[in-house]
Parts: sequence; structure tokens; C-alpha cells
Amino acid sequence: DEDDDEDAVSEFYNAPVAAAVEDVEAPPLLTSSRTSSPTLEAADFAKPAPDTKVPGLDRRWCTAVAAGPFARYAKFFLREFGVEQALNVDDVEISDGDEDAQALERAAYVSEATGLPCVAEFTVLEVEALEAGARELLPRAAAAYRVPNVEEAQTTRLLERLATVSPGERRTRFVACCAFHDAAKNASLAARAETRCDLRSATALTAMTARTEAFQGVLQALCEDPREDKAAEDLTFEFFEARRERALAGPRPAAPGAEAFRERLRNEARVLTNGNVDVSAFVGSVVDVALLDEAAAELRRRLGPDVTDAATKILTTGVSGQQLALPLARLMSVPLVACRREAAGAGAVANALGNGAYADALDVTYRSKHYGPGQQLYLPRDALSEDDVVLVVDDFLASGSCQEAMFRLVARAGARPAGLAVLVEKTFDGGRDFLSGWPVPVASLAAIVSVDNGYIELLEEDEFDDAGILDFGEDADDTVFGLDFLPVGGDP
Repeated sequence: DEDDDEDAVSEFYNAPVAAAVEDVEAPPLLTSSRTSSPTLEAADFAKPAPDTKVPGLDRRWCTAVAAGPFARYAKFFLREFGVEQALNVDDVEISDGDEDAQALERAAYVSEATGLPCVAEFTVLEVEALEAGARELLPRAAAAYRVPNVEEAQTTRLLERLATVSPGERRTRFVACCAFHDAAKNASLAARAETRCDLRSATALTAMTARTEAFQGVLQALCEDPREDKAAEDLTFEFFEARRERALAGPRPAAPGAEAFRERLRNEARVLTNGNVDVSAFVGSVVDVALLDEAAAELRRRLGPDVTDAATKILTTGVSGQQLALPLARLMSVPLVACRREAAGAGAVANALGNGAYADALDVTYRSKHYGPGQQLYLPRDALSEDDVVLVVDDFLASGSCQEAMFRLVARAGARPAGLAVLVEKTFDGGRDFLSGWPVPVASLAAIVSVDNGYIELLEEDEFDDAGILDFGEDADDTVFGLDFLPVGGDP
């Protein structure tokens, strides 16, 4: 009997985990009444565009996977195959069917609704029943459990409760199925994987092993598809960084806004005795509106749609900052919010600014390289909300202290910073390094590397294009950019 028990345990834990891949037919009723999604059925839903704007990626797909860590994994793993995630639909509901049928129905439903190929996932948690002797203690806890469509919070609660009334070796497994469907070709593939473990070592994250194995299995099958009419043409694995570098190494699109601004910077800007760069001939005192319109368009291009499409507001300070922020806000069709800068101790905010809206304001203090310590920024408390994603805009990035203070204002309002756009970056003042604690992209039109002897030396455009914008980390959210670790509601 002991030998039989050992054989059963060995068979359970040594079962193959590798994904099993198969061709499957699409569900016959793609518009079945038992399948629904509030996202796709919303009145204002618009189909995502099929063309990608991310350098190095050549196609767009949708996903229908659980929100949370796996959604972030799916987004960035698809990039290794040249695919941009256009949309993740995590609210598809299907009334019945096993995990294989659920995953395929989800993929087909989303692909039909969006017009793009879709990879969908459905994961089930199974906990074995306890032996008859254990049922006398707590019959309900001793029963077998099967939890479809695993969600992190729900699964964690169940596992924690069962762990308190179950032996640690109680057998548990996660079964994941991933399916691909392209409605345009009526082509489908599915992969299935399992992760088996004791109850004491099972967590919601354990499901990630099965999910990622099945997800990788589908993509591998698409790459190795031997059929002449492949489900996904020319799909190959290559690290996204290599794809992006190769794309950027090719011919770059013309950037008239950047080149015109750099030319004005060379010819009309002057270096002051304190090392500041005066651009008042075309920004500040005298404004070349056409030049700033072109500059805003180029900054929008450099930031990319990941930032500009997600941003809900622009935040800036100072007259020159507003001169750039206005055309950029107009291009992005978002409101412009201006915070006010005052020296600390200037009196009550309402009196100092002559504006009662600032009487109940958020404020942060910072040290300015040029204005000295004790500088304060004020922002009306209701100017930003927790739902806002904010692009910070300014004219110059020098030490980075003012921009970092604006990031703190965004965080104190409960919003999330999307990035920083500036006209000029003074690389020798270390502003980019100072802002490195905020994992957001920084875009600028010109980078000054030296003002020695009153001469403005600019970084060459080829070198500058590679350094002009920082990528997001390998993380991007079901929280817009994956910035869920940013401080919210207080200073970092």
C-alpha cells in the first residue's frame, strides 16, 4: 500500500508541465448571448487601430488575460515577438465550458469585436478532497474545490483559509489554457499547461508558472506553424531591445521642429554670466509661435503614443513652460494645469498670489540652483484627481529640482506622472540623473553639453536621438505604465 501511495504521489508531481499545443476550430457562435464584455459592448468603444507606432514592433494584437502581474507579463513578452498589445480585455464573461473552451471563446469573441488577432487565457485552481477521516472535523473545508477564472485576491483568500484547516501536503494544481484566434483568417491555436504543488506552497502567483508556460506555448506554436497559410505570418522571437535598436538605426523620420529649434538655439541664444542660457529672443519675452507649434509636435512624436494617448492632463509652471505646454496640450486634446512658484515665506498663498483658488492648495518645497533654497510650488487641491495621468512640461531641464517638485505635486494629488517633455536639456547639470528615481520617460529637443567660454555646444542629433528618451521598465500596468510602485498621496 505504501508503494502504491508513493507511486501515486510521484505520478501526480512528475506529470509533464510543458504546454500541449493543438490546432482547434473557432467556436461556431462568436456572438453567443452567453459571452459578454462591458468593455467591448460600451457605447463609446472604438476599435483599436491595427498599425503600431512603437519602433521595432510590426503588428498589434489584443489580449484577454487576467488583470495584474500576468497582464503586464503578456504585454512585454509579446514585444519579444514584434507584437504591440493594443488592448487587454479582462472582463469577458462566459457562462459555461471547460478551460479550453473558455479560452478559445474569449479569444474568438475579442478578435471578432476588435478586428485584431487575440491571445486569451483561462486558468482553473483545483484542490483535492481530503480523506474521509478529515471530513468529520470540517466537512466543507475537506471537500474538493475547483475555482474557474483564477483571480489573485479570491484565490489568496481561499488558499489561506484552507491552509488553516488542511494538512500542508494537500494536493493542489493550477490548469491554464491559452488560445490564439485571428477572426480575419479564422485561424486558431491553443496550448495547455499545469502547475502542481502542495497546498502549503500554493499561492496566487503559483498560477503564473502555468499561465506563462501556456502563453509561451501558443507563441512558440505560431512561430513553428508548418502550414502554408500560417495563423501568424513571419512571427519570430527576438529581444525587444534589439528590435528597437535596429529600427532606430534605420532612416529616421524628418524632425523639422527639432532641427529648426536647434538652429535658433545655436544662432540666437546667448550664455549669461551665471551660466544660464537666454532664449528670450524666441521663447519667453518674444515668442515664435510657429516654432513652438513645431516643437510641440516633435516632442509629442518623441514621447510616443504610450505616453501621449494615456495622459489626461499637462502640468507646467512659469511663463516659458506654459508657452510650450499650450500647443502640446492642444495637440493632445488635454487640459493644461499651471502650478505657481513662490519663494517660501512670501505670506499666505491667497495673498501672495491674489487668487483665492490657491488658499487650499497642495505645496512642495525644493531647492533651485538659480533661485536658491526655499522655493515652493502651489497647486489647487482639486486641479488633479486620482484618475489623472500627468505629463510634466517645462522649458529647461537643468538640475531637475523643479521638475522633481512637480512630480511630487502629482503624487501628492494621488495622480500618476506620465513623463517629462522639455525644450532644452543641460546634460552637465545632471537633471536626468536626479530624476532617475521616477521611472518615466524624458523627452527633449536639444541637449547642451557645454557653455564654456560663452559657446553653446550641442550634442549631435544622432547621439541625442538615442539618449533623448528613456524607455519604461519591464513592467506597464494594468496601471497604465506599470508605475504602481510610485508614491501616491505623499512625498516620495
